Amino acid sequence: MVSMDELLGQVLDREFNYIREEMSKALEESLRLIEQRYDEVLRTYSSKIQDLVTKAKEEVEGEKAKLDIENKRAVLGEKNYWISKVYDQVLRQISKVKESASYQQGIAAVLKREVKEGAIVYCAPDEADKISKILRGLKVKAEIREDQRMIGGVRIEYKDVGLVRDYSLDLVLGQVFESLKPKIAEILFGEI
Repeated sequence: MVSMDELLGQVLDREFNYIREEMSKALEESLRLIEQRYDEVLRTYSSKIQDLVTKAKEEVEGEKAKLDIENKRAVLGEKNYWISKVYDQVLRQISKVKESASYQQGIAAVLKREVKEGAIVYCAPDEADKISKILRGLKVKAEIREDQRMIGGVRIEYKDVGLVRDYSLDLVLGQVFESLKPKIAEILFGEI
């Protein structure tokens, strides 16, 4: 027969084992819940952090693009400034061209070919006498008008037919300069 002490020991051992198993199950369940909640929090905040990083990256890329555009505009403005300086220098040297024999021959050839009786010939104020002399030599009666805005050359207006032929240096230089801008840029800045 079993003594009371032994019976009590067996009951206590069984209860102790039962409590230990239940505590072990409770601990596992607690750890599982903690791990599950940790994973949820980690996913949530990882997603938020990723969104913040993406947003910050987009903002940085936007600012970079904006700065690139501003930089390109500034560089282009500076290049245009120096190209216009070249054009200004050409304009300062135009008097040498206007004094050359080839220029005078070219103006005479244009007038001989284009001017007709009754035409109006516009010219720069400093060339009016030369144009008048050429027209007298051609024995053509045309009106000469000075145009303060012209730097050289002639513009011939045929009132009777409403036609104007422009052989002004302003027009020719403008067209030539526009076509040579890429070449000028290459010389000035080493680019095409």
